[in-house]
Amino acid sequence: CGCTDAILQYDDGTAQWLTWGGLYRGVWFHLEDFSPGCDDYLADTLEYWFYHFPSAWDTSWFYAELYSGGSGGPETELFSTSVNAGHYCPTYVEVSPPVETGGDFWIIMNTEMSSGGWPSILGDGTPNSQFGSHSFLSDDFMIWEPWIIQGPEAEDYFIRAHGVPILGLEEETWGSIKSLFGEVL
Repeated sequence: CGCTDAILQYDDGTAQWLTWGGLYRGVWFHLEDFSPGCDDYLADTLEYWFYHFPSAWDTSWFYAELYSGGSGGPETELFSTSVNAGHYCPTYVEVSPPVETGGDFWIIMNTEMSSGGWPSILGDGTPNSQFGSHSFLSDDFMIWEPWIIQGPEAEDYFIRAHGVPILGLEEETWGSIKSLFGEVL
């Protein structure tokens, strides 16, 4: 497990699309894709990228939310706050105090403050064939559809997690025992 400070992102870093589709937009993070062997993540910052589409936006405010949950969708809210989106730069949201997410979690952009799904989130143009679909949209928070522009897999929203992957208790405990008693064991 490369358990050091980690920024988790599925997007390829090249913005090619923007969208205001879906009242909720989110990225499902599966920690094994980034840090095999780690089964928990301590999230301290959420990152979003937007493109201000002046003739459409009725607000630049949204709710930044963090949920537990796997591929089936978000489950339990872990964090929520209202945020003002920036234009074509990272909008960082501090999670204070940092939250343990488990090995699967969602970062959601909730646009309930808007009349039409704004602000518009940026996305890449490359379907994520290595890990499958991880960017999804929903109008009712029940049914989550992959954000597909082309191909069988979803392209990726510019939504990222900052924090630290955490080893499971057994591995940490064994490491502590070895440190305490040396390699004699």
